[in-house]
Amino acid sequence: MKFSELANYLLKLESTPKRLEITAILAELIEKLDQTEIRCATHLILGQLKAPFENLRFNIAEKLMIKILENAYSTPQKIVSDKDVTNLYNKAGDLGNVAFGLADTTKTGKLSITQVYERLCEIAKIEGNGSVDTKIKKTATLLRELDPLSAKYATRIILGITRLGFTELTFVDALSLYLKDKKLGTQIENVYYTYPEIGLIAEKIKKSGIKGISKILIETGVPILSQKAQRVSDAEEAIEKMGKVWAEYKFDGTRVQLHFDKHKPISHKNSDQTELFNDKDASYLVKTFTRNLEETTHQYPDIVQAAKQQINAQSAILDGEAIGYDKKTGTFLPFQETMQRKRKYDIGDTAKNVPLKYFVFDILLLDGKPLVNLPLRERKSLLKKTIKPGDTILIDDYLETDNAEKLHEYYTEAKGKSLEGLVVKRPGDAYQAGARSYSWVKLKKAGEKLLEDSVDCVVLGYYAGRGERSKFGIGGFLVGVYDKKSDSFKTVTKVGTGLTDEDWDYLKKMCDKVKINTIPTNVAMDKIYMPDVLVKPSIVVELIADEISDSPSHTAGYALRFPRLVKFRDDKSPSEITTVDEIKTMYRQQKRGAY
Repeated sequence: MKFSELANYLLKLESTPKRLEITAILAELIEKLDQTEIRCATHLILGQLKAPFENLRFNIAEKLMIKILENAYSTPQKIVSDKDVTNLYNKAGDLGNVAFGLADTTKTGKLSITQVYERLCEIAKIEGNGSVDTKIKKTATLLRELDPLSAKYATRIILGITRLGFTELTFVDALSLYLKDKKLGTQIENVYYTYPEIGLIAEKIKKSGIKGISKILIETGVPILSQKAQRVSDAEEAIEKMGKVWAEYKFDGTRVQLHFDKHKPISHKNSDQTELFNDKDASYLVKTFTRNLEETTHQYPDIVQAAKQQINAQSAILDGEAIGYDKKTGTFLPFQETMQRKRKYDIGDTAKNVPLKYFVFDILLLDGKPLVNLPLRERKSLLKKTIKPGDTILIDDYLETDNAEKLHEYYTEAKGKSLEGLVVKRPGDAYQAGARSYSWVKLKKAGEKLLEDSVDCVVLGYYAGRGERSKFGIGGFLVGVYDKKSDSFKTVTKVGTGLTDEDWDYLKKMCDKVKINTIPTNVAMDKIYMPDVLVKPSIVVELIADEISDSPSHTAGYALRFPRLVKFRDDKSPSEITTVDEIKTMYRQQKRGAY
């Protein structure tokens, strides 16, 4: 298929707000795509080159793209200056539309999807001395060869702003529609949760139908979507819903999935790791991933080193929580201090200043054998045999009980240790990758407020600052929660408190990096809440509030009253935030009558 034909489908998708219509368009496109091109086409449709865990990024921001467009569309007859492109951008609000307006209308779009994809990959892989100039030259050359519509979407793909309003889960539905059996959606989704490479899944289905995905198995180096916990109001409800449980401390750290395989070579070494631990002879795979599926190995040289010393296995996948601690007192650090480890530079110094404990609570693969279908009780037994004693990797302890009073006492003990609370699990259940069910629940308080738990939301836009906040250019922001049924975000509150001056400055900078000029198709918003600046749903924040109320104007159907910012959640993706169904549950569970 020509890339120009794909661009026409992208235009249809962008113009369609309804999920069922989007799914039908995707299914039609899947039907037309050849099996040799569907994998790369799938990634391009989703605005990426590879699965998130493969970390192939363009690293081309707006300023560089302005330079690229200037080079792409300047001719001896008409010079396009940096100022010209900037002025057009200010009017259009989208560099993709600027490319569309500047591109040569006589171009017919001869390049195939595969040809464009390969050249985009080549551009993304450019690094080293002179890489910026080379990227400008090669990207400009590619754009010159594309028709206007193709140039528009190629520009957006490079900038990571395709704005088509759907995720991999909508693509899963499209694959089941292509197979003419919606019931297969659950089977495809389950494979995606344990092997989140939707391009590969699409390719296997295109080649062999639903049987094609039966051989896509859990493997080291490919992260598994994390199991998530449901909410309950108290220990009594937990025991009532779950029976006998295992209760584990809930640490205020960051979720880390560790992959270890002595039979797989590493593709690269990070100099900070090598210098920090003199680890010059290690040559096998040890990687860490976030719950967002992003590889973070370079951020955790201490965990990597500990894995080589403490894991007694040929291969393993571990699930756990990393939390920073004070070397002098041994006390755990607040979340924001732990998140200092999320950086690209000065990793060695940061690792020494903010050391980590990695509390492992599950094992998902051992010596090449997937364990996710085993009961938690068996997995924990295998985990204990796999981890040698050490100072960095620790096996999370637990209490087994069917008594609500004992569970509450353990919760009080956790709070006494300044921990967030408890995660309560059914010991006989399998690991439910990507799922949020009553197999795991959390007991957690954000403070002595009417609403006892915090809410994770995605920022949808901000309002211009007034008065004292005019110096920041931001005085409040609109947030939403996730509706899985429609694969969209729905508004739940405006926020204007709980932020320091540094927080306002940080949020403004983050928002301006992902600002957009129209409401995305996957955002449902009443016009009375229209922000001064709209942003791509990508920035996750944790909020507390006094209560949840019914709301006829917020599209979630509920509103948070008196919301305050707790922290920025850089470790969570928008699809992992609080859902509309959870808000509904919290509304029913909240205490009434007194502060």
